Amino acid sequence: MGLAELLKKLNFEKGGGLIPVVTQDEGSGMVLMQAFVNREALVKTLETGKMHYWSRSRNKLWMKGEESKHYQYVKEVYVDCNYDSLLFKVEQIGYCCHEGYDTCFHNKLVDGVLQPLRLKLSKPPHTVLSEVYSVIVDRLRRPRPGSYVATIKARGEEAVIRKVGEEADELMLAAKEGDRRRVINEAADLIFHTLLLMASLNIELDEVYEELRARRKG
Repeated sequence: MGLAELLKKLNFEKGGGLIPVVTQDEGSGMVLMQAFVNREALVKTLETGKMHYWSRSRNKLWMKGEESKHYQYVKEVYVDCNYDSLLFKVEQIGYCCHEGYDTCFHNKLVDGVLQPLRLKLSKPPHTVLSEVYSVIVDRLRRPRPGSYVATIKARGEEAVIRKVGEEADELMLAAKEGDRRRVINEAADLIFHTLLLMASLNIELDEVYEELRARRKG
């Protein structure tokens, strides 16, 4: 079903032009938030791959993370049987709730009393790589003043390649010196710049994951 056909089937009229949306973390299955979309917000979401909503209080379109940079990247979309509500599975960057919680549903009713719980998402280990990679891609597509990623990329692809080599050398030196803390720091630097190189070459993380899975089977 294409976007045009989906828009025709969705029942926006039932909610006065709005459709409720439940947003769920793809990795943990945790419900992150509930909000609303109108036609414009839904189109923006599906075209950009980032969650957009319609604010009833501000009466305006808004993108999740437009101020906090805690974006929600769309992974899967579901429509209910009545075509009047939506479920989005997303990759959440940072926190979902503006109060600093992983989910907006952090107030638990215990013996008749609401208790705020600082819930932690049970994300698979590779999710951190996906989050960093997503931020790098965003910085490359929409450079911002002072962005380290944009600064390195502006020097050209050769500069990115050289940086990966430099970080690899620094990791080897740290390992030879037996400095555990420095090895951890240099390994993180090498991974970061490798992700930057991959993004510069339009290589997706999933391609590397598939290669690693293939090697594991060997």
